[in-house]
Amino acid sequence: MKQFLDSSKFKNWRRHYNIVLDTTTYCNAKCPQCSRIDSTKGAKLSFAGKNIKELPLIHVPFQKIQNAFTKEELFNYHHIQLCPTWGDHMMHPHALEIVEHFLSSAPRIIVTINTNGSMRDELYWWKLCSLAVRYKSRYNDRRLILVFAVDGINQEMHGLYRRNTDLQKVLDHVKICSEFKDRVIVETQTVLFKHNQEHLEEITSLCKKYGSEKHSSVISDRFRKNNTYTFYDENNIELSLQEVTNDWADNFKKQGAQINKTGIPSLVSMPTCGWSLTNTLNINFDGNVWPCCFFGNASIMENKKWIEHHPFARKYYNYNNNIYEKNLKDILSNLWWKELPYVIQSENPIRNCSYSCSNKYEKGQFRLTESL
Repeated sequence: MKQFLDSSKFKNWRRHYNIVLDTTTYCNAKCPQCSRIDSTKGAKLSFAGKNIKELPLIHVPFQKIQNAFTKEELFNYHHIQLCPTWGDHMMHPHALEIVEHFLSSAPRIIVTINTNGSMRDELYWWKLCSLAVRYKSRYNDRRLILVFAVDGINQEMHGLYRRNTDLQKVLDHVKICSEFKDRVIVETQTVLFKHNQEHLEEITSLCKKYGSEKHSSVISDRFRKNNTYTFYDENNIELSLQEVTNDWADNFKKQGAQINKTGIPSLVSMPTCGWSLTNTLNINFDGNVWPCCFFGNASIMENKKWIEHHPFARKYYNYNNNIYEKNLKDILSNLWWKELPYVIQSENPIRNCSYSCSNKYEKGQFRLTESL
């Protein structure tokens, strides 16, 4: 392989404006194919150097988050996304305090929460939205974005995938939050399978009825060798999820659906690094900082070998990249971050990058978004 790019040309640390943050591994839902609960059919998990069957239940202490994201640190950032990679932020005992910390500490900050929306009561969601009113900013009228998961037009359809959640409760919470539309953006999202693919228009209309102003739908990309995923419910009854049909997927793409790979509009043969295009960082529940969720997930799952086999990626595994132990600016000052986009597009790219952000491997996850 050619020598990595001369790092001497990179004189300045480039600020990163968007952060995807995991605050907890707790989740009330039990969605099939989710790696946090299913290691029997998905990838094996590892944590703290040990192989595990399920993730440990961890809430990142609020004090740790406050110490890591000070007012001075947050001044450099634009967007905090509390995304349920390993858990749902709204399960955190200090979910409101964490959001308040971000909104009150930096007037430019926008906070997005992706959630199944089936936990807590209506008063709790009212209090959450009230924070956006209290901390209004001259930089942005609406600083809180809530994205709720709605996967069907009734409980049976919704609950086949979104196990252990209550559809009506989700919709009621969408309605409560939509009453704050001057300060809060309320969106909904559907994960598409064969059982709900023909009901997408009805799902979208249902979400609009309860106050969602934008609806996105994604085709699940978690089917690998088979187009059917078998699992068992709490009564040990066998159930299954099936991938969307090929003809329906083709039509979905023709409607304008785009590849949902770090915001890249279309997959290319050479990996295109969404992190380098969007200035986004991913921070796992363990505090380790990664350029994207694909790196972050791989560090927990068995497929971290995809990264470890590469000499450039392996260098970072021996480097302290924990946000709760080291200043973020110091972490990002490592030349590894500046060289990464060029290594990705070299003759020997990191395998995880080729798999996730190019068309070298199988199909990606398609997303279609429309305003309501």
